[in-house]
Amino acid sequence: MGWRGILGFEYGIVQAPLGPDISGPELVAAVANAGGLGLLRAPDWEAPDHLRELIRKTRTMTDKPFGVGVILAFPHKENIRAILDEKVAVLQLYWGECSEDLVLEAHQAGVKVVPQVGSFEEAKKAVDVGVDAIMVQGVEAGGHVIGQDSLFTLLPRVVDLVHNRDIPVIATGGIVGRAWLCSCSGPWSTGCCTRHEVPCNRGELCSP
Repeated sequence: MGWRGILGFEYGIVQAPLGPDISGPELVAAVANAGGLGLLRAPDWEAPDHLRELIRKTRTMTDKPFGVGVILAFPHKENIRAILDEKVAVLQLYWGECSEDLVLEAHQAGVKVVPQVGSFEEAKKAVDVGVDAIMVQGVEAGGHVIGQDSLFTLLPRVVDLVHNRDIPVIATGGIVGRAWLCSCSGPWSTGCCTRHEVPCNRGELCSP
């Protein structure tokens, strides 16, 4: 089972949550409408009302599933509560522990959980707590980097780990160009997360 059956979107391309001032409703809705998974980015501080506004604005632009990325190293409890109350499709987590209690709470709200991992040990812990997909980040990534392994060293190990489970694996970190996209959508994983293949336009909050 892959994207359609588990996460509910058409293609194995995920738009990275680039920051609360970049991954806005316009960009996320455009990606969702094109068949990918767009991710809003929760602020790095508690702002549940603002986050609800972003989610609701996104829903005025698309009826497709989308998600919200949360950095667990920053204050986040009220933000996550808002995300679960709004019942977005995907809660994407990184830089912190994805606990079994959090996964259970999200599942009770009908929200899928997709942590970003930077090591095999972290991936194993994520599988053990019942996540719905795993985002594997290589050290080549920009922004908040958590791992020390290269993507194509870590990626096949995680794919082997979940080979008998319905857990999609999303590759991320230094993915540029069609060759990399094809490699990440082949036998080693079922999709990729990138910012480079999502062009800036008038609907995005960043400059070209």
